[in-house]
Amino acid sequence: MKAMTRCAYSAALAVLCCAAAQATDVDVDIELGRSRPSRVITTPPRTVIERVWVPDQVVHRTERVQVRSARTERREEVVCVEKARIVRREEKVLIEPARVERIVENVLVEPARIERQWVPPIEEQIKVGPLRVRRVVREGYYREVPIAPIYRTVARDVEIPARYQFVEREVEIPARYERVRRNVEIPAEYRDVERSVVIPGHYEERRVVAPPETIIIEPRRPGIHIDIDLKDKDKKKRKDHDGYHDRDRD
Repeated sequence: MKAMTRCAYSAALAVLCCAAAQATDVDVDIELGRSRPSRVITTPPRTVIERVWVPDQVVHRTERVQVRSARTERREEVVCVEKARIVRREEKVLIEPARVERIVENVLVEPARIERQWVPPIEEQIKVGPLRVRRVVREGYYREVPIAPIYRTVARDVEIPARYQFVEREVEIPARYERVRRNVEIPAEYRDVERSVVIPGHYEERRVVAPPETIIIEPRRPGIHIDIDLKDKDKKKRKDHDGYHDRDRD
């Protein structure tokens, strides 16, 4: 280590001698020991605002335009009051209608009977001398005589009543409708209209996130840093003169 330091001093002295001969600025770094590794620093992302010129643009827009406003109208409508349905009913059905028939028949007027009749006696006259005398030949008596029945043809009208029968069947009752007048709310009517709108050119500010940057920092080398300024007077005056000019300019 000491040998390395002596060599470094010797080299520095040699450089100083050369610099003194030429009258220039000299920076001498004498390294001692090993150099440290460099550091890597990553900066966080930054938000940068950029101004961008946007040229004229023609934009087609679709707008809804009201054609007719909302209103109330009185309308006459047919409303279903009762729905159609099927009802099972028991009905009396006519099988034969009532009618009048003419009937001709023999009617018994007098029934058969046995009648008792008187049979008168039989008498005769006989002449007895100058006189005529009546004598009875047979006595009178009663006898039973059968009498046949007496019939008569009669025509009459007979009314035959109608014949009915109870039948159970399904009856379809149709729906019942009624006309009703009511107020109907009619909504507003709209129509889509396309329009072309020109947007003039303008500047827009945009926020742009810059990507993170990686910075490598070199470490300072360990050692001795010697800065020697060996200049002549004319050069120093010229530098001072230029320095004043630069300061006035600033």
